[in-house]
Amino acid sequence: MTTIEDFKRNKYLDIKKLIPLDVCKIITKYSLLKEEFEFSPERAGEQVENAHSVYSDTLMETMLHFLQSHLENQTGLSLCPTYSYYRVYRPGMQLDKHVDRESCEISTTVCFGHNYVNVDPGYNWGMYVASKQEAISQNPGDLIIYRGTELAHWRNTFEAGAGSYQVQAFFHYIDKNGPYYPTFSFDRRKSIGYKDDIKTDK
Repeated sequence: MTTIEDFKRNKYLDIKKLIPLDVCKIITKYSLLKEEFEFSPERAGEQVENAHSVYSDTLMETMLHFLQSHLENQTGLSLCPTYSYYRVYRPGMQLDKHVDRESCEISTTVCFGHNYVNVDPGYNWGMYVASKQEAISQNPGDLIIYRGTELAHWRNTFEAGAGSYQVQAFFHYIDKNGPYYPTFSFDRRKSIGYKDDIKTDK
């Protein structure tokens, strides 16, 4: 069965090792430096309070453009990018079960890096999707493509020791033949890379 057929049936795909590890290392270090020196916490009421997160970061918007053709090949869809968002998760954080807004019709979450302290060997802080009972594990370079407006998804509490982290980025698109195009093209911005002064919750 092809990935296109899998995506039609399950509404998600688990893709391993798509992004080279050297690229992942660069983006992980970049994200951690941004967290340290340009901390941008999610506010109370947002999805992961106090997590460093950035909407429309220039490097991530570049990845949004880069990944588009890969997602089109995997899903068989013609896509229009909407926006990027990245987050640095720390111990004790979780992502509540939810579905996404219109700009996230076709989404991918990419693991760029993680460091787990004082955990059992084999521990992996994965993401759940509604059609699968077990968490989908992710290592650097892995991505999950999913229908964000249809498929509920979440992460349980990040149970690892102090100093642990996981860098995840989210790249969102809409189907050019779907109900949200062209209204939500570029997340109603002028283009990819445009920095809106309103921080948009993923």
